[in-house]
Formats: sequence, C-alpha cells, structure tokens
Amino acid sequence: MKKLFLLLLITTFCFSQEKGLTVSQIDSIAKTSKNKIQSSGVIKKNKKTIGGFNSTEIFSNDKLVYSTYEENYNDKKRKLNYFFEFYFSNDNPVLTNIYIIKTDIKTKIEERFETNLNENKIHSFKEIENPFSIKLRNKLNSLLIDYLNNKNTE
Repeated sequence: MKKLFLLLLITTFCFSQEKGLTVSQIDSIAKTSKNKIQSSGVIKKNKKTIGGFNSTEIFSNDKLVYSTYEENYNDKKRKLNYFFEFYFSNDNPVLTNIYIIKTDIKTKIEERFETNLNENKIHSFKEIENPFSIKLRNKLNSLLIDYLNNKNTE
C-alpha cells in the first residue's frame, strides 16, 4: 500500500511540473524576476532618426515566460506607438496583447487601439483588424519568428 501511495505521489508531482503557468503567475514572475534580457535601438531613415524600439524578455527555469516589444515612429504629422505584450507557457505563446496609440502632433489628439489574442488567434493567418489599417499580422509573425529563432539557437 505504501509503495502504491508513493508511486501515485511521485506521478502526480511529475505531471504537475509540466503544467503551464497562468497569466497572473507570469505577471508575478515578470515583476520580481532578475532573469531579464533587455535591448533597445533607434530607427533611422535617410540618416535621420524617426523612432526607436525596445524589448524585454523574462525567463523562469530557463524558459521564456514573458516578453514585450515596443516601437515608435514620428513624422511631421503624427506619432505612432506600438506595444506588444507576450505571455508564454512551455515556450509557446498563449496570450498576446497589442496596444497602438496614434497621436496627431499638431492637435495632440490621441487615437487608441487595443486587442487581446488568445492562442488560436495568435496562430491564425487572418489579418488583425484595426482602425489604422496597419498590417499587424506581419509584425506579430515577425516577432514570434524572432523569439523561436532565438530559442532554437540556445
């Protein structure tokens, strides 16, 4: 009987270790983690700085659990800020939040767009509809491919 109990206990413990993290657990890890990789840079066009970008990746147990990517562009009429927030479970994206803010430089009027994509929508081929007619699917896929390529090179 003791052996059976021990076997069940070990089996339950082993399977519980493969369980994916919840969004709130990932948020807690992101707030307290010291396992961060951060990068940033500028975006230039014709030798003139027109924007910038930054990204953060947070790991737990050597697995990517949270990542952000922000990009901003300026031109004479408007400012455009993109913000992508990714939640991963077992190195697979399970939730993506996308925020876009478009600001008219002259009038200071802001237009905002926000969407949340679950795992099915993340892997869909359908374009992500938004009021700015920005091709977000291409950007999202590009970022996910970068994460996968970085994971495979480790």
